[in-house]
Amino acid sequence: MEPAVSQTDIAQQLVAELRSAPVSARPLRDVVARLPALLDADQAAALLIRSDDRGRRLEFFHGACMPAGIRLDYDRWLSDAPNNFACYDPDRPDPRQRNRALRSQDLLALNGNRKPAVSRTFLPRFGLADSDQLRVLVCEGDSLLSWVGAYRTRPFLQRHVRLLDSIVPALRDRLNLERQLVEAHERAEEIGGALEQVPSAAFILAANGSVLHANAAGRALLDRERPRVEEMLAAGIRGAASGVQVARLDKRSTLMLAVLPHFADPAPLVGVARGRWQLTPRQAQVLQLVAQGMSNRAVAASLQCAESTVELHVTALLDKSQCDNRAHLVARLWSGV
Repeated sequence: MEPAVSQTDIAQQLVAELRSAPVSARPLRDVVARLPALLDADQAAALLIRSDDRGRRLEFFHGACMPAGIRLDYDRWLSDAPNNFACYDPDRPDPRQRNRALRSQDLLALNGNRKPAVSRTFLPRFGLADSDQLRVLVCEGDSLLSWVGAYRTRPFLQRHVRLLDSIVPALRDRLNLERQLVEAHERAEEIGGALEQVPSAAFILAANGSVLHANAAGRALLDRERPRVEEMLAAGIRGAASGVQVARLDKRSTLMLAVLPHFADPAPLVGVARGRWQLTPRQAQVLQLVAQGMSNRAVAASLQCAESTVELHVTALLDKSQCDNRAHLVARLWSGV
């Protein structure tokens, strides 16, 4: 007979799984499914409420042992819910509540001992009005990533608070990573149209090197020989692949642009950049060679001038294009942004 798994073991397993889950995984649903066992709870849920021009709405809802129909009813109820409907503001959570496991009694104290509207008018519909609640607002800074909590008919104990608190850092890191990936995909799609004009294989990469978007040439290359392309991109990120240009899209972004320039002629893009950035003919020549992956020394040899002269031209290019470094310069040229 196998020994029983303790609640501390469950918490440690959840943290390990959140830390090691593949980038493509969405482990929050599995976490919710195990919260009843972790917290001796009757029900558990994770949800996120968004506000827009149409009002409040559920972005997602994961439940374990929750009453049937509660998600759809909650979504409808939210549209007319008053302010401070659940002891927190989804758009800007109270700093005292961020990343802290709190019980019903703690929430009542924060709310001036007034029951929130959700407890008065919504939870009674599903027999949860008299249940104790233990929940955490998982936040990154002042941004809410998820409400995660549980209900049970008996009061939660302090050890349950500690157990929920123990998984919060891993939950926050995981949910923040997922949000960054969603934003990265959205940004990659936004600039994807510009990449279609690049004749070479071009890719938008996430911070971990995964391909978020590829132009037509890039997609064709991935279809033909994905392992080799992924190996080249990884080497390019490390700076260990000659001919592979990898640069951040801008100084604030975690996204990277990767181009296989030995398959491409940057001349058409340089022609556009020359007019847009008001480059001299010599600066345009330097830009074309830099876009092909040449070092300052190689550019100097190609143009038969001193390396210090090339450095002056590169400095002027950075100034005119408002780029921070030559990697940023190459990214702007190839993406057309």
